[in-house]
Amino acid sequence: MRIISESDIKGLNISSEDCVRWVDAALRIKRKSLLPPKTSIHQDGHKFFNVMPCVIPDKNIAGVKVVTRYPEREPSLKSHILFYDNSDGNLKAVIDADFITTQRTAAVAVHSVGLLAKKDYRSIAFIGLGTIGQATLKMYIETLNGKMVQIRLFNYKNRAENIVSMYKSVKNVSFSLFDSYEKMIDGCDVIVSAVTFAEQDFCDASLYKKGCLLVPIHTLGFQQCDLTFDKIFGDDYEHIENFKYFNRFKSFNEVSDVLIGKCPGRDNNEQRIIAYNIGIALHDIFFASEIYSRLSNQV
Repeated sequence: MRIISESDIKGLNISSEDCVRWVDAALRIKRKSLLPPKTSIHQDGHKFFNVMPCVIPDKNIAGVKVVTRYPEREPSLKSHILFYDNSDGNLKAVIDADFITTQRTAAVAVHSVGLLAKKDYRSIAFIGLGTIGQATLKMYIETLNGKMVQIRLFNYKNRAENIVSMYKSVKNVSFSLFDSYEKMIDGCDVIVSAVTFAEQDFCDASLYKKGCLLVPIHTLGFQQCDLTFDKIFGDDYEHIENFKYFNRFKSFNEVSDVLIGKCPGRDNNEQRIIAYNIGIALHDIFFASEIYSRLSNQV
C-alpha cells in the first residue's frame, strides 16, 4: 500500500489537456460505473465528513473520497482518497486529494464549455476568482488552442487586475474588467461562476443573451435561470433532483448522456443552457487511477 502526497502528484506535471481528457473519459463510462450518492455527516461548529464512494469496473478500480471540514484547522477543508484494486479489494494507496479536487473541478467546468457552448462564441465571464476560479481560468486559457476570446472579470479585491498582469503575454485573449455583475453578464456568450456565497441572483435572467452557456461551479445566484433557460444538464441526476425548481426545468439530461449519444447537447445557437456539475467521485477516482499509474511507471 502506497502513500501518495500532494508533492508526489505535482511532481508529475500533469497538463491541463490531460485533466480535461480524463474528465471526458470518465464521463463516457459513467453509466457503467457504480456511483451512489455521497453521505454527509454534519456536526456542531460547521464540522462535517463527506464520504463519496465509486467503483469503475472498466478500469478494475474502486475508491472512496473523504472530505472533511474543521473550521479551526488550516486549511479547514481537506480531502483524501482510499484507492482499491476492484478485483481483490486490496488497498493500493492512500492519496492526498486536495490537488485532485481542484484540478478535476476546474477540468469539469472547462469540459462543459467545450461541449455545450456555441462553437463561435467570443466572450466568457469568470465570476469568483478564488482558488477554484483561478484554477479554472488557468486551465481554460491553457486549453484554448489559439481560439481568440474576450475574458470578462469582476474586479473584486484587485484579483482581476493581478490576473490580467499574469496573462499579459497570452496573445489570443483580451481582458475586460467590470464593477457590476449586470454589466459583465449582459451580452456575454459564456458565464462561469465559482462564487461560494450569494444572497440573491447575480442579475435578472433577461440579461443572459440568447445562445449563452452558464456553468455554475457553485450553484448560488442563478435560480431565475432555472426557470427560463432552454436546457439544463448535470453531472448526476441525484445531485440535481432536489433543486427548488427541478420539476419546472424545461429540459434536463446528464452531461454523460450527451457524450455517449443518448441525447443531444446544444441544438442551435439560440438555446440558453446551464451545466450544473456538483462534483462526483467518478472524476476523483479516475484521476487517482491515472496518477497511480504514472507514479508506478516511474519506479
